[in-house]
Amino acid sequence: MFLVFFSMMLSFVRGVVLDPTGRPVEGAKVACGTEVSITDSRGHFELPKPCLATIDKPGFATKNAALTEAKDAEITLKLAPVSDRVLVTASGAPVAIEDAGVSATVFTAHDFEARQAPFVQDLLRDVPGLAIVPPGRNGGLTSMFARGGDSDAAMVLLDGIPITEPGGDFDFVHMASAGLERVEVVRGPESALYGAEASSAVIQMFSQHGDVDSSQPHGSLMYERGSFSTDHWAATLDGGLARRIDYALSADQFRSTGEFVNDAYRITTGTANAAYHFSDVTVLRAIFREFDSYTGIPGQVTYGLADTAAFETVRDSAFSLHLDDARGKHFTQKVIFGYHRNRTLDVDTSNGAPYTVQALLRTAGPYTYFAGMAPASMTAAPPGETLSSYTYYPYAYDSVSIADRTNVQYLGTWTHPGGSLTFGYEYERQAGVISAADVSRTDNGLFINDQYALTPRIYLTASARYQQSSAFGSEFAPRGAVTLRLPTETFLHFSASRGIKEPSLIENFAQAGYYVGNPLLKPETTQSYEAGLSREWLARRLRTELSVFRNSFHNLIEYNSGVYPGTWINIDQSWARGAEASADFRVTRSVAMRGEYTKLYTRITNSIDPTQIGQELLRRPRNSGSVSLEFTPKRWTVVAGARFVGERQDADYVFGVNRAPGYQYVFADASYQATKRVTPFVRVQNALDQQYQEVLGYPALSRNVTGGVRVAW
Repeated sequence: MFLVFFSMMLSFVRGVVLDPTGRPVEGAKVACGTEVSITDSRGHFELPKPCLATIDKPGFATKNAALTEAKDAEITLKLAPVSDRVLVTASGAPVAIEDAGVSATVFTAHDFEARQAPFVQDLLRDVPGLAIVPPGRNGGLTSMFARGGDSDAAMVLLDGIPITEPGGDFDFVHMASAGLERVEVVRGPESALYGAEASSAVIQMFSQHGDVDSSQPHGSLMYERGSFSTDHWAATLDGGLARRIDYALSADQFRSTGEFVNDAYRITTGTANAAYHFSDVTVLRAIFREFDSYTGIPGQVTYGLADTAAFETVRDSAFSLHLDDARGKHFTQKVIFGYHRNRTLDVDTSNGAPYTVQALLRTAGPYTYFAGMAPASMTAAPPGETLSSYTYYPYAYDSVSIADRTNVQYLGTWTHPGGSLTFGYEYERQAGVISAADVSRTDNGLFINDQYALTPRIYLTASARYQQSSAFGSEFAPRGAVTLRLPTETFLHFSASRGIKEPSLIENFAQAGYYVGNPLLKPETTQSYEAGLSREWLARRLRTELSVFRNSFHNLIEYNSGVYPGTWINIDQSWARGAEASADFRVTRSVAMRGEYTKLYTRITNSIDPTQIGQELLRRPRNSGSVSLEFTPKRWTVVAGARFVGERQDADYVFGVNRAPGYQYVFADASYQATKRVTPFVRVQNALDQQYQEVLGYPALSRNVTGGVRVAW
């Protein structure tokens, strides 16, 4: 009997599962027919007999491996090429999101398709910690505030190159989802890797790639039409040639006459992504994306301040050239050349007689609310309200803004035992036309990022960047994080970082008579501390995340009108602290639920305007969140959900209103796979027809419905 037992013991197959850096992978499923083994904290597994096993773990590519009795198996998994559990932006190289030591959200092609989202902002509005603030209508200037930071404190990247204007301004309304296959959002300062505009968050968009092994082209056509004379069409084509070339092309146009007078919006976007594969490890890729838009600007319609002659046109172009190369199994390198140019023209030809409007206001402590418009004949307000009037003087103007960025980067990644080391250099020239003069400045940055597994359960991340600018001199931006892998698929991380944000070109170089730039401005800075906890439950069907943070903002730049000529100075200070919670629950195979909630406290601690000290920061709601339900039975995909945004501080610059009420927004999207190639769909926005203002004076669109069909081959 002892010999039989001993021979059975010898027949067991054992092994270890590792990630690309050689770290053990805990919780991987090793399946051999009906026999299944789950790797322990050291990555070890054991099966009763030899077989061809399938190894699977979320965030990694599934791998098949032959297991024998001859020796213990050592299986190295690759990160999944397209996954919402893999992150590139946090370290410059692919890493499992749990190990990155950051709070992040990843959207893949599935999210774009399920929501039928024509614009990236449609998805960003459901990211915890982000406040997306449009003026309610199509084409209106859309700002983003990340964790209490200013609207110009987040870096936006397209395939690795910055597309924000110098100084950080970015209008999210024009970013169509066509031609994109992935969006990553990292919340918190990332200046250690990305320099002087990533002081509150980084959003990186990745354009669609073709398949080099696909000799047959694939494509799609889409058309939809709906409320407010909305037309939207899109076309894509992708594939490969001769196993050397991959390509992906897309074109998209969205048009709407809008709900109000002078509310038309049109945007046409084109994307081209093509690569030549010299070998399996050396690839040269070129990417071009451009959009052209026209936007009518009706003004603060809620207040009766309608403008019938103002409009804006934008032409925005981005080009990048990428050379990716691998030298052996442990070293990869990348060289990127990027160029981005934005030209914006604002025109208003109105020049009529002035007129006066009146509104009723309600005051509660320090807050003033808009209670409704008042007729011109009203001379006294009802009890509990006050009457305020404003005289509008129409005037004609036109202005042109031109800015461009030329960017060169080198990025190397060395995979060492227990982790990876990323290092690089970045040069950038920022230029534009300010006060009718050509101006420019340069930035140089050296950066390094090391990720190391101190033990199988303790993962360290250290980053640093030395930034040298011809405008503000030298700055140092460090970041550190520790991730603890606790039992039962639980991850706890702590991080501290410093963000920097350089002045805009106009703040440095303006020469306009009554206002001038300040060449001595320092960069704005952010000190940030964060703790995050994530866990998977119920056999990985439920994932929950919780993050708490505190940001301190210093040297904030404000315009000083108390001197002549006016100029910009470093004076403001503020802080933001809060908590973010999110959950993803796969209820059944065809039912999934998502939810997120943000609690945010902000305060101004120093300001050029003393009356602002102690006030909340503008347009950052204390409470916000969203819930959604995705139902995918057989050929159907139905997504329904709601967002809520709480009361928040604002300024209307008309009647003196400084408080915006909260609102709720309900949506529903549905599609049906009628055939293998034909999919009709419908979208309903503001389904409950709520009347609200995201920005004071600018009404949101009422209920609108859009329907269309997509054909793919």
